[in-house]
Amino acid sequence: MNIALSAVIIFILLFPPITFYISYSFGNFPKAGPKFSFLDSVLATAIVSLFVHAIAILLIPNEIRFDILIKLVGGDFKAIENTMPNQTFSKSIRQFALYNFVLLFLFTLLGRIARFIVIKSSLNNGRNNLFRLNNRWWYLFNGYESDIENFDLLLLDAVVETKDGTMIYSGYLINYICNGEDLERIYLRDAVRKEFKVPDANGNLINQTGTPITIPGETLSINYKNIINLNLRFLELTDPLEADKESEEKSEDNEMDTSNQGL
Repeated sequence: MNIALSAVIIFILLFPPITFYISYSFGNFPKAGPKFSFLDSVLATAIVSLFVHAIAILLIPNEIRFDILIKLVGGDFKAIENTMPNQTFSKSIRQFALYNFVLLFLFTLLGRIARFIVIKSSLNNGRNNLFRLNNRWWYLFNGYESDIENFDLLLLDAVVETKDGTMIYSGYLINYICNGEDLERIYLRDAVRKEFKVPDANGNLINQTGTPITIPGETLSINYKNIINLNLRFLELTDPLEADKESEEKSEDNEMDTSNQGL
């Protein structure tokens, strides 16, 4: 019995639901996978695969050589060699490969379609864990946790423990790295630094921040393991032309009100 070949064939038969999940969840900052044991994962995948193959078999008009599949899974190559011509065996292998290729392509397509529907239907808002596609940090940095609909910049203040003491680093968040649900690193632009507490005349630390110091360079990288807490400020930029237009309209309204009062 060839255990390796049997394991490969079984894995191929179990792959359609795995393909669907990978296709559905593939994207930037994906959420962590379900926390199942290996046995639970195999059992769930096997049940779904059973239904998938049962439906697929009903749609196939040609004869299906289950005897060949059973002998391959069992590693009984001598029985195949003695009872089946090489041409018939080769044809069956090609049909098996085509069958699985079509299933994998179909479930990959279904996964992307399901992801598209979830995003377009606004189900990916983080409140329903079933349809949540991204990790929790993605929702936090995109304003979902604060019910912020529109913003242009995210100003972030990070309290960081350094060898020189506790510091506050502030800057515009431009990127971040996650490993599943764990934040690993953040990247800030136009960063400044200031002491979290400063000493008074007696040398005692007081609850007052120090003078901000601009950090030279384009991008500041901070390891999350050194961060104590974060503060987020969502900023919306105003178009100067629109601001001038609104200012002119207000001035005209004030002049009309003044004229009416004079009359």
